[in-house]
Amino acid sequence: MDGTVLNSAPNMPRARKTAKKPTRSKSDFIRAQPATLSAAEVVAKAKSEGIQFAPVLVYKVRGRAKTKGKTKKPSAKASPSPTSGPVTNKAAFVRALGSLAPKEIVEKAKAVGVELDVGYVYNVRGAAKMAAKKKRAAAKGSAVSAVVSTATWSVAKHAETLLRAVASEIGLGRAIELLHDERARVHSIVRE
Repeated sequence: MDGTVLNSAPNMPRARKTAKKPTRSKSDFIRAQPATLSAAEVVAKAKSEGIQFAPVLVYKVRGRAKTKGKTKKPSAKASPSPTSGPVTNKAAFVRALGSLAPKEIVEKAKAVGVELDVGYVYNVRGAAKMAAKKKRAAAKGSAVSAVVSTATWSVAKHAETLLRAVASEIGLGRAIELLHDERARVHSIVRE
């Protein structure tokens, strides 16, 4: 070799570096237009600048801009802040601050002139959990309570209803499996 450096890819053209103009997004273009322009006018103005989009994009961008500026209104069901006004019910005060730690609730209660201790907070929360648990159990047990009524109950008359209730409790597949097992047991006894 004569000391010349060979290019590793002699036949490959070099890539040109071109300076790109920063382009504005379609949404930015729409936001820059006055709100008094109609969607068709915004589209026409964009077309004259070499940007193309449908009028529906104007509605979408303007709609999003309107909703961003609005703050979420508190719902009518939201309980009032426990620190606003006099406290009439300690348990309601504790339930309203359910996301806080018990010590924090006690501190807030002292700040508004209510005497609580950490044990009371745990009692209120425990009672709320038990009430929710009873409510779930009552909803789950309603299917069985519909079968077992206070009226006179005849096994022969309501056996099918009882079988349906049991099947709904343990699952249809398991109930069929039990019936097949019982049938096989009875057949084995009869054959003897």
